[in-house]
Amino acid sequence: MVNNYLKNQKILYAAALAASIIFCIAMTSMGISKYYSVLQGGDNYNDFPTSGFSLIRVLINGSYLIATVTYIIWLIQKKTPCSSFLDICKYAIPFLALALIAYPQSSDIYMYLHYGTMSLHKINPYLNNPDTLISNVSPFLHWGQTSTYGPVSLFFFALSALAVPISPLLGVYIFKIICVLVQALNAYLIWRLLTNAENRNLITMAYLVNPMLLNEQIANAHLDVLLANTLIVLIGCIYYQRYVLAIFAIWVGFLVKTLPIIWLPLVFAFLCKQRRWRDLAASVLLSLLIIAVITYTFMPTVSAWRSLLNPGTAGATARSFHHAINLFMDFLPNVSVETRESILSFLKYFAYLSWIFYYAGTLIKSLFRKKDSEINLVLDMGWTTLTLFLLATPWLMPWYPSILLPIAALSINSPHFVLTSLTFSLSPSIILGGGAGTTVISLVTSFVSVVPPTALLIFGRKKALF
Repeated sequence: MVNNYLKNQKILYAAALAASIIFCIAMTSMGISKYYSVLQGGDNYNDFPTSGFSLIRVLINGSYLIATVTYIIWLIQKKTPCSSFLDICKYAIPFLALALIAYPQSSDIYMYLHYGTMSLHKINPYLNNPDTLISNVSPFLHWGQTSTYGPVSLFFFALSALAVPISPLLGVYIFKIICVLVQALNAYLIWRLLTNAENRNLITMAYLVNPMLLNEQIANAHLDVLLANTLIVLIGCIYYQRYVLAIFAIWVGFLVKTLPIIWLPLVFAFLCKQRRWRDLAASVLLSLLIIAVITYTFMPTVSAWRSLLNPGTAGATARSFHHAINLFMDFLPNVSVETRESILSFLKYFAYLSWIFYYAGTLIKSLFRKKDSEINLVLDMGWTTLTLFLLATPWLMPWYPSILLPIAALSINSPHFVLTSLTFSLSPSIILGGGAGTTVISLVTSFVSVVPPTALLIFGRKKALF
C-alpha cells in the first residue's frame, strides 16, 4: 500500500515537472522572440498570438492544463511526504526555478519598469502619463494611463528599473527574483501561522506550488505577490490580536494595490464590536497620518488618487459574466452600439450596487453576531472579496483571484470558502490568453472562469478539502 502511494506520488511529480519544463521553454521562447521583435520595430507586445493556429499557444495551454490536473489529483489525495518547511522547499524548488526562468507573456512587467524609471527620473507617475518619458521599455507599452499601483509597489518598480539602462531583460528578471523570494516568504509565513493545524505541511506546499500562483505571480511577475504578503501579515495580526498593526498592514497593502481598502470597514466594525476603543482610536490616527503623508508626497491632487482606481479599464470587459453577455449580444440581431453600451452600463452598476448591499449586510451581520471571532472576520474579508471579483468586476484578470488563496490557506474550518476560492483561482487560467477578445475562445474562457466558482458559491457543499 505504501509502495503504491509512493509510486503514484513519483508519477504525479514527474508529470507535473515535465509539464512545467515544457511550459517554461514555450513561454520563454515566445516571450524572448516577441521581445526582440518589438525592439526591431514590430507590433506592440501582445500576450498571445491573436489570430490563426499557434503551436506555441497549444504547448503553453496544454502543459499548463496538465500541471493543473496533476496538482488537483495530488491535492485530492491529501497527503504529502514533507515533514518540515525545508522538505517543502526541496520539493518546490524545481517549480519555483522554472517559474523564475519562464519569460513573462504578460506586458504588465514593462509598465512596472517604466513607472519605476519615471520615479528614478523624479517624474511622478500618478500625475504624468507614461509618454512623458521615453525609456528603454517604451516600445513595449500599450497602456497610456497614469500609475494604478501605489507607492509601495513603486519602490520595487524603481529598484528593478535601476537595471533598465543596462537591459530591460535584466530589469525583468530582477523583479521576478523579488517575486519568487516574496512567494517563498509568503509560504513560510503561512507555515508559521498554521503551527497547530493538522495539515500544516500540505496546505503550505499546496500554496507554494499552486500552478496559478507560479504562473501569474512569478512567471508573469504580477505584483499581487506583494499584495498577498501584506494580506498574510494582516491575517496574522488579526489572529494574534495586534489590531493596530493589522490596520497598518491594510494600508501597506493599499499602497501596493487598492483592493485592501475594502477590508478596512470590516476591521473597524470588529474593533467596535470588541470595544477595543484604544486600538480603534490609534487606528484612526494612523490612517489619517498615512493619508496625509501620501497626499503630501506622492498624490497631491484628487486626480492622482483617482489614478489608483484604474480608469483605463472603464467600460472594458474580460473573463466575466459581463464579458460573456457582451459577446452574446453579437449573436442578437439589430443590437446597436448605443443599446449594447446601455445594457453593459446597467449591468455594471447593478452588479456594483448588489455587491454594496451584500457588503453592507455582511458588515451589519458582523455587528450583531452573538459569537464573533477573528476567524469570522477573516472569512468576511474572504467572501466579500470573492463576490466582488466574481459578480461585480467586469474586467477580470486571471491573477485577480490569487489574493483569495492566502485567506483560504489560513481560514480555519471553512471548507466551502476554501473549495470555492481554489476553484475560482484555477478556473480563469485553464485557457490562457484571449479572455478579453471577441472570439469563441473568449466566450468559452469567460464561462470557464466564472461558472464553476459561481456554482460552488451557490450550491457548494461544506465538505472539507484538507
